[in-house]
Amino acid sequence: MRIQKLVIYGFGQHEDITIELKDRINVFFGCNEAGKTTIQQFMLSVLFGFPLRNQGQLRYEPKGGGRHGGQVHISHPKFGCVVIERVKGKSAGDVIVFFEDGTRGEEEALKKMLYRYDRASFESIFSFSIHQLQNFEKMTEEELSRTLLASGTTGVDVITKLEQRATKEMNALFKKSGKNPLMNVKIEELRTLEQTLKEERVKINQYEPSILRMSDIDQQLDMLKDKEQQLKFQNEQLAKYRQAKPLLEQQLELNTKLAAINQLTFPKEGIRRYEAIKDRLQEHQVQIEQLQQSILQLQQQSNEPYEFKRITEMEELLSKETEWHHWQLRKQQLTTELEQTKREMEQHSRLLGIKDEAHFNLVKDMDVSLQKEEHFQQVMQQLLQAEEETRFEIKSRDRAQSESEEFERKLVQLKTSAPSEEEQQQSEKLHYLIRQLAELKAQQQVETEPTIKNTNTHVIVSVLILLASIIGAISFGNGGIAVGGILLAGVIFVLLKSTNQPKSEKQTQNYHAEIVSLQRQLSKTEQLAGQVSLYNDRLLQLTEQRQDRQQLLMKIEQNVIAVIQKRNEAQETLNQFLKLHGFDGLLQSQLFPELFKRIRQIQELHQLNIRKSAEHQVVVEQIHTRLTKLEKATSESISENQAYSRLRNISNALKECKKEQEHDQEQVKKWAFQLTEKQKLFEVQSNDIQMLWREAQVDTEPSFYEADSVFRQKESFQHNLKTINIQLDSIGKITLPTEDEDQQEFQLEQLEEHSNHIVRTHNDLLEERALLKQQTSSMLSDEHYGNTLQQFEQKKAELAELAHKWSVNKVITEAVRQTMYNLKEKRLPFVLEKAQQFFTQLTNGRYESLAVNEEGIFEAINPHGMRFRIAELSQATKEQAYISLRFALSESLVDSVPLPIIMDDPFVHFDSFRVKQMVQLMTDLENNHQFLYFTCHEDMTSIWPYAHVIDVSTLQKERSVPLI
Repeated sequence: MRIQKLVIYGFGQHEDITIELKDRINVFFGCNEAGKTTIQQFMLSVLFGFPLRNQGQLRYEPKGGGRHGGQVHISHPKFGCVVIERVKGKSAGDVIVFFEDGTRGEEEALKKMLYRYDRASFESIFSFSIHQLQNFEKMTEEELSRTLLASGTTGVDVITKLEQRATKEMNALFKKSGKNPLMNVKIEELRTLEQTLKEERVKINQYEPSILRMSDIDQQLDMLKDKEQQLKFQNEQLAKYRQAKPLLEQQLELNTKLAAINQLTFPKEGIRRYEAIKDRLQEHQVQIEQLQQSILQLQQQSNEPYEFKRITEMEELLSKETEWHHWQLRKQQLTTELEQTKREMEQHSRLLGIKDEAHFNLVKDMDVSLQKEEHFQQVMQQLLQAEEETRFEIKSRDRAQSESEEFERKLVQLKTSAPSEEEQQQSEKLHYLIRQLAELKAQQQVETEPTIKNTNTHVIVSVLILLASIIGAISFGNGGIAVGGILLAGVIFVLLKSTNQPKSEKQTQNYHAEIVSLQRQLSKTEQLAGQVSLYNDRLLQLTEQRQDRQQLLMKIEQNVIAVIQKRNEAQETLNQFLKLHGFDGLLQSQLFPELFKRIRQIQELHQLNIRKSAEHQVVVEQIHTRLTKLEKATSESISENQAYSRLRNISNALKECKKEQEHDQEQVKKWAFQLTEKQKLFEVQSNDIQMLWREAQVDTEPSFYEADSVFRQKESFQHNLKTINIQLDSIGKITLPTEDEDQQEFQLEQLEEHSNHIVRTHNDLLEERALLKQQTSSMLSDEHYGNTLQQFEQKKAELAELAHKWSVNKVITEAVRQTMYNLKEKRLPFVLEKAQQFFTQLTNGRYESLAVNEEGIFEAINPHGMRFRIAELSQATKEQAYISLRFALSESLVDSVPLPIIMDDPFVHFDSFRVKQMVQLMTDLENNHQFLYFTCHEDMTSIWPYAHVIDVSTLQKERSVPLI
């Protein structure tokens, strides 16, 4: 299945975007925050549905508020060209599948096209990123091996999570020496309840003595209650008097002081009001004096006459000051622009290597039209393509030469271990020894056994010898053994048929010794023949491989010559064009567009220079005319730079004189009005002060302040007296005692001591009675004992249920382990064999294979047989193993599930050599798989010669959403 096009209606930051894809390698390039991950999640969301809101994954709803969703156009091996459209709807979104025959389908049709894979299954096989690879550094050896195992099989990660969950639940239920697991807690609770039941049985026998003691305690409590009430009343009366005594003394003192004060009234906030009026009165008096003095000074001054006739003419010229400055600025700008244009033309001329005026005129008139540039862009593109093909063919030639030399070295190394002439001759005697051994056994059989009438012994022996020779011929790959066996079977058949007379015991022993000797010699010869046959097969294989590489090398050499010729033709075309316009030497490919750009800029600057010079002359003439008018208006000879500044100063001086005269007249009127107002306010405030003095019943300022102090003291006494009366009312009615103070103190101590004794006795009896009542109530109802017994049985049942859950989880873990074993033994070897080829290629032969040891740990094996645990490898080598297993699993599913492979920048830990090996592997696999590679590294866009590169940052410039 291949993705042909992406049409985004609205998804995250992308809106109304169409992306065309190719069948093989597609590279999505963009800086951080460009939207690469958004495009990746868009493909997964349209194919497998939007994430649910409770899943914790982003839904990438459009930022612009448009329609959420889009289309994915695919080419399916079974259904042909299909369009999958998914937009916002219920749960995972509303999906419609458009088939090329005009029919439509929904979610079920989409599942069939995706081979019943969901998002999790797809991401576990066909999608991986740098974040998965970076986690390798934090994994333990067992976690790393399980991750690699999951990458090489489908479904392992699910059962692994099931095993981990079951183990976690088992540990949460029971641990041998634990305290917090549920079963451990239940066992401890059962022990505690059992001890409680034993104690409750002892308490039941103490019921009758407790009832008698409770009756006695009730009588004692009634007597103590009466005594306590009497003591409490006496103590309260004495305490009230002692509390109220200081208040009564203060009450008497305050009434005496209030009677001595004669000040009856005083104005509210009188001091503040008096001082505020006094301050305003002084301020108004000062202001009146200042106004009178100012008016007198202005009236005494005399106004000098000035001439104001030229002000109108100057103002007219000043109104045109903006135009003057515009001319000045434009003149300066034109001068600067002319100089800048000249410098830019000189700079471009130096960059282009223009030697003299004639060369400049040639460049100025040069044809640099878009058609001309397009023509030579095509020629330059042909040159670049020819150079790229040359580099590729040279690399291919070097790689083929290296492989040919490697096969030659292996041939030489193999020939050093070739078997000797004697060993080859000895191996050729194998069929002779087999035939000789069969003859001896047949002769022994014939000579030691008697002939039996109507027997078939000669037939059976001949058939056995014939079968043995055929099996030997198949095992050693030698047809001579079969022919010898057939001849031997015929001879034995004739001999056995002609005789069946038994021989002596001595002859039988001789045959046995010869047979044993021949069997030993035959065993050695068979081993030697196997080694010779293996050597011959290896020699033939290496010879054929060397010949193939030599033929490939000759073909590559021819390609190199053809590509170099093509490159030279393109270079000659470009050289002729450059020499025609005065340029020597061939430019680099990236500088050729710059040449056309610079020449266009020189031509544009030359035209601009002509226009600017004409405009500069016009502006200079306008400035000269205006300057003449300014000198006439000011009657002075002024410079161009200070013309309007001098005109403005003269005009302002005349205006200022006129304005001062008008201002002085207005100021005198204003001050006269203010003086009248201030005098009226002064009279009003003087009357307010007299009114305050009358209310306080005084005539002078010191008497006013003294009256305020006396009245505030009176108010303080009244407030304190009110507070004391409130406190006395809260105490209540007081009975005045007849004893003196010492007797009252002694009586209070006795009452307090007697009261404390009664309280202690009362509390002790209450505690004893409460304890007895609780014990008797518990014994009478026996509810605690019954509840404890019921709780004990309930805990036993809960423990049995938890034990059942623990047993279920134990069975699950054992089943998962057996399943993991079956996966390692049956499914993994097929994928592992393919992954070994990829891993060897990615590591350039440093490791020959990957294997899983008996402990379930992945190991890498180098050509010398040395084993390295996966945790001992470098980060990049671990990632190579992971990627090899992922690619191997995808390769194993290419016929049944041909889905595209999505990669999110997984090569950041690779050096340049590892990256080239990875690129070569993906190039080898691109015929069977479509790769979607997302990266933020610009060099990855050019590492594949024919990859389709999509620049994500430019997608917003191309908005076009087709309608279906």
